[in-house]
Amino acid sequence: MMHRLAEFGPYMAMANRLILDTDGGVDDAQALLMLIAAGRAPCAITTVYGNVSLEAATENVLAILATAGVHIEVHAGAAQPLVETRIDARHVHGEDGLGGAPRPAETRDLAGWDAVQFLTATLSAAAAAADPVDLLMVGPLTNLALALRRTPGIAKGIGRLTVMGGTLYGRGNVTPAAEFNIFCDPEAAAIVLSAGLDTTVVPWEPCLSHFLAGSDLDRMLEAAPESDYKAFVRGLMAHDRTRHVREGKGDRLFLIDPLAAAVVVEPSIVTRALRASIGVALAPGLTRGMTVIDPSGRVGTPTVTVVEEARLDRLAALVEASLTWSPPRG
Repeated sequence: MMHRLAEFGPYMAMANRLILDTDGGVDDAQALLMLIAAGRAPCAITTVYGNVSLEAATENVLAILATAGVHIEVHAGAAQPLVETRIDARHVHGEDGLGGAPRPAETRDLAGWDAVQFLTATLSAAAAAADPVDLLMVGPLTNLALALRRTPGIAKGIGRLTVMGGTLYGRGNVTPAAEFNIFCDPEAAAIVLSAGLDTTVVPWEPCLSHFLAGSDLDRMLEAAPESDYKAFVRGLMAHDRTRHVREGKGDRLFLIDPLAAAVVVEPSIVTRALRASIGVALAPGLTRGMTVIDPSGRVGTPTVTVVEEARLDRLAALVEASLTWSPPRG
C-alpha cells in the first residue's frame, strides 16, 4: 500500500543530480539497479504509466528500492497520456510488471508531491541557481511534457536529458514503425524532443544488438552470495530470458533501459552516434508515434545525440556489477 508523506520543497543540495523517470517494468528495474551499483543512484524517481498502470509502476519502484536497501524519494506522476487512451505492456513485463520476481514484505512511503509538481519546482530552482539536474527517462515522456508545458523556463534547469525511446530505422516494437515509449504518448514526445534540450536518445534498434547470453549471466550471478537481492535479480532475468526463448530469440537478455542507464553512468561507453533533429509523427494511421531522425538538418537543426553503438564489454561490466552488488546492512 502506498502512503503519502507531508509535502516538502525541492532539495537542491543533491550529491547526485540525476532524476530517473520510469514506468516500472523489468528492464526499468535492471536500469535502476545498474545506477545504484555504479554509484549513480538518482536523487529522486518519478513514475509514469506505461509498461503497467501508474499505481503498479510506483509500487514496483518502491519494491525495487526496498529490495536494494536504498532510500530514494519517489513521486507518482501521470496516469494517462496527453491525448490517447492508455495502453500497457503487461504481455512483455508480466501482470505485475516485474515478471513475478519476489517482492519484499514492506516498502517505504511515497513522497508527497506528484511528479509534475516535483519536476516543476526542482527544475525551476535548478534554473534559478544555474545548477542544472540531469534526467534519465525510460518510459513515456508525459511527466516532463506536462512540466514543460506548465513552466517552459524549467528547460534551463535541465542538464543532460537521456531518453530511451524511438526508432533509428523505423523498426518499431509496438507497431511496424513506432517504439513503445514514444507510441504511448507521441504528443508528449514531440514537446520534449522539440524543447531544445541537451538530449541523448537511445533508440530501440541499437538495444537489440546489445545483449548478453544466458550463460554469461549465469556466470556473473554465481559470484553473488545468496540473498533476497540475488533472488530478485534472478527473477527479473528469468522472466525475460524465458520470454526470449519462447519467441525464438535464444537464451539472452536484451539490454534496453540498461543501455540508456549505462550511457548516463559512463558516457564514453558510446562508440558511434549521430547528431540529428527528431520529429514525431502525430497523425493517425500506420506511422503514428514514429520518430523521424534527420541528421541532414533539412527538417530542423541537428541538436540531439542519437546512440548507434556502445562498448559491449563495458556494458557487460556494469550489468555484472549490478548483479553482484550487495545491499547495505541495516
